[in-house]
Amino acid sequence: MQLTNYHKKIVDYYLESENAYKDSWDLNNSHAIHYGYWDEKVKNFPQSLLRMNEVMMEAAAIKSSDKVLDAGCGIGGSSIFLAKKLGCKVTGISLSEKQVTQAKELADKQKVREKTEFKVMNYCATGFPDKSFDIVWGCESVCYADDKEQFVREAWRLLKPGGRLVVADGFVTDLKNNNHPTIRSWLDGWQVNYLDSPQRFQGFMNSAGFQNVLYKDISKFTAHSSRRLYKFYFLANLYLLWKRISFSNRATKMQKKNIAACKHQYQGMKKHLWTYGLVVGTKPL
Repeated sequence: MQLTNYHKKIVDYYLESENAYKDSWDLNNSHAIHYGYWDEKVKNFPQSLLRMNEVMMEAAAIKSSDKVLDAGCGIGGSSIFLAKKLGCKVTGISLSEKQVTQAKELADKQKVREKTEFKVMNYCATGFPDKSFDIVWGCESVCYADDKEQFVREAWRLLKPGGRLVVADGFVTDLKNNNHPTIRSWLDGWQVNYLDSPQRFQGFMNSAGFQNVLYKDISKFTAHSSRRLYKFYFLANLYLLWKRISFSNRATKMQKKNIAACKHQYQGMKKHLWTYGLVVGTKPL
């Protein structure tokens, strides 16, 4: 697959930030690169990461017989979770060859390889036939779409009648907030082009033909993760200072921007410049 310059930046970002996610985000155990969902069922941070998967699974009413597309699967954490939890078949796609390789290895270790497959593919322009899936799942991946409406239309094409699109991601409270210095610094640090607003995204889904489109602001449940990232910003900067003093290998420009983004995402949420939303819609029979 031919990557655009924007796609290459995304792939490079996750390559350079992988160790940071291992250090701060339980990546080696939860295999998650997303915000956690903290409610009364959660006792610790790793549980909150898995709880987000459960919340999305419940919102989309996913069944064991469903065929799921994990659009922007990372290292396969959500795909593996669904395969283990429900026994459904999941196809995960990512722009990153390394992530796809890691996902396959993890699926083998978790003994769900027969229920999962992973491919290098752009979720806005896949090679799958029409009506291939019962569920299209986007957990903090749709923010990276070149065009969010294009993603929604591709999801519509790929879904069978009665199929559901479920997305958990960040949304700006107003589209112009993408130009706010706090939001711009955050998004540039994580190599995201822009965030859509809840109203526009729901409009894209309605225009595509989805019915029963529901948006829920779940920011209060993800605030714990936002604060955790904010704390990590200070710890990471102390680590960078030690590396300078000890003449160790210095952080790259992208790694520094990634760390700074941890502060800006928190400030942006506190200022209500963005919210964390859960969106579900159904393709009519």
